[in-house]
Amino acid sequence: MRWIQKKNEPHELTEWRIRYAKDNNFGYDLMRQDKNVTKVVTESLVEEQGWLCAYSGMRIESYQDIENNGTKYHVWCCHIDHVKAQDYCTAEETVIYINMVASYPGPNYENELPYGGHKKRNWPNYNKGEQNLFVSPLDPSCETRFVFDFQGNIKHNDGDTAAKTTIEKLGLNSIDLRKERRGRIQGTLGLKNDLPIKDARIRLRKLKSQNQGRLEPFCFVLIQVLEKHIKRLEKIAKKTAKYKPINKINPQNRRK
Repeated sequence: MRWIQKKNEPHELTEWRIRYAKDNNFGYDLMRQDKNVTKVVTESLVEEQGWLCAYSGMRIESYQDIENNGTKYHVWCCHIDHVKAQDYCTAEETVIYINMVASYPGPNYENELPYGGHKKRNWPNYNKGEQNLFVSPLDPSCETRFVFDFQGNIKHNDGDTAAKTTIEKLGLNSIDLRKERRGRIQGTLGLKNDLPIKDARIRLRKLKSQNQGRLEPFCFVLIQVLEKHIKRLEKIAKKTAKYKPINKINPQNRRK
């Protein structure tokens, strides 16, 4: 999970809330009827997330353009998900930008996915106080609370009950996601994890420097495994140097 640094909400959303504040149907469902506001909010979320799903790290793409009353709209392979589920929100909270993230896949996706926003649904249950068991992508510590191995598996740090529960509730260790992560890892380190240390350092610097624009899918996973890969190679090099035999100079070859 990558930390999402929220930006200012689009002025179109602010103006919409002011305009419909006294409407009896005020809330997210009413906002969704305004295609322009929905478009602007979705595009803003996708951009601030680096075109990555808030929960899984999958790539978010626009796969179609539609035209309505002379205005062209992107259809994104994501839906707007509420960090605090709508079931526990006030009408105002359902249309507050800071409570929204873009989650893969699109709203009209045929099948229910076993991970991400589909799996999350209306969790955590605020009536049961489960919000403390949710590691949100809006939490700056989220990137360090999940651990990835070279096979694409995700784990939690010892004793971190919230991270463990979040993995289960969001399906972050589902087979599909593990395959996606493993493919990206192998594409970076090689099938035998034999990426030379020099190349690994260059790759790592490049990933860490990408803070804007379209980020690489699962970039936060690649950063972790590259750091582990580099440490492993450094350890091997240090051990090899320690036990490397010293070439003795043959006395006969010494200068007279």
